Amino acid sequence: MHSCRVAVLILGYNHRETLSETIASVLDSSYADREIIYIDNASTDGSADLVRSNYPDIRVIQHATNLGYAKAYKNALTEAFKADFDAAVLLNPDIIVQKNWLDELVRSAYTADTIAFVQPKIYLWQNGPTHSFNTCGNEIQFLGFGYCGCYGNDDTQTLCEDRDIAYASGACLFVKKKPYHALPGLDESFFAYLEDQDLGWQAREYGYRNIISARSIVWHKYDFEKKHLAGLKFYLLERNRFIFIVKHFSFRLLFLIFPALIFMEIGMLFHALTNGYLCAKLRSTVDFLFSIRKTLAARAIIQSERAVIDRELFPFLKPTVDFKAVQSPLLSFANTVLTRYYTLIKHLI
Repeated sequence: MHSCRVAVLILGYNHRETLSETIASVLDSSYADREIIYIDNASTDGSADLVRSNYPDIRVIQHATNLGYAKAYKNALTEAFKADFDAAVLLNPDIIVQKNWLDELVRSAYTADTIAFVQPKIYLWQNGPTHSFNTCGNEIQFLGFGYCGCYGNDDTQTLCEDRDIAYASGACLFVKKKPYHALPGLDESFFAYLEDQDLGWQAREYGYRNIISARSIVWHKYDFEKKHLAGLKFYLLERNRFIFIVKHFSFRLLFLIFPALIFMEIGMLFHALTNGYLCAKLRSTVDFLFSIRKTLAARAIIQSERAVIDRELFPFLKPTVDFKAVQSPLLSFANTVLTRYYTLIKHLI
C-alpha cells in the first residue's frame, strides 16, 4: 500500500456533544502515519478546552470568529501541506470511523495519479451504526442542486469496487496534496454548503477524478433539517448554488439551462413562501448579485484553465433531485419536467 503522511483535520463549531466520540474513533484507527488537528470555529460550548484537557497530544487551532467550513479548512490545508503532509482528511466532528477507514482511503487514493478526492462509504448513525447510506457519493442536478447519493438506502453490497462519483462529500473528504495544488482550491465565498461540490467540480474540470472508496466505512450523525439553522441553511444553499453555476458552467450551457432555471426559480419561490423562507430566498439572490464581480473573476480563471469540455462533464450532472429527505408532490412534478428538458438539451451540449 502507498505510504503517506496524513493530517486528519477535524473542524468544529459547538460540537462538544459529539466531538469526543469522533476523536476516540480516529485515535483507535489502524493507520499509523497520521496526525489529528482540531480546528475550532469560535465555539462557545467549550469544545476547544475539551480537546486540550482530554487529548493533550492533539494540536488545537482556535479561531476568534467563525470562518465557516471553506475558509477554515482552506487555511488548515495550506498549513498542513506546508508542514509536509502528503494528504489530509477533512472530517466532520460528528463522524465515527471504522478501524481501517484511513488505510482504505489511502489505498484508493493512490491507485491513480488522476484521483484528487476520495470519500468513504458514509452510513447513517441512528442511535448506533446502521448500513443505510448517508451518501455513496454526492450528486449534482443540472441546475446546481447538490445532494447525497443513495440517501436512506440500505447498502446491499453491490458497491464493492471503487468508482467515480460527481463529487466527494465534505463530511469525510480525503484530499491529495499534488492535485489540490493544481486547482484554485476551496473557495471561502461559499462559507458553508456546496463548497465540497465546488471543489469536486474543479477537479473534474481540470481533468482529475473524484471516487468513493468501497472498503472504507464511516458513520455520520446526520441531521439534514438542522431546524435551529434552517433559514440560514436555505439561504446559503440557494446563494451558493447560483455562485456554483455561474462560476463553472460555460456560456453555452448557461444559455441552454436558462429556461429550466426560470421554471425552477418559480418553484423555489413558492417553496420558500409556503415554508417561511421567503426572506432567506430573497436575501440569497441579493447577496449573490452583490458577489457577482468576485464570482466572475473566479470564473475567468477556471474557464481559461479547464481541460475538460462540457460534453464530457455533462454526464456527471443529473436530471432530477433524487433525495428522500425532500420528497414532495411539487418536487415530483418538477423532476418530471426537468427530466424531459434534460433529455432535450443533452444532445445540444
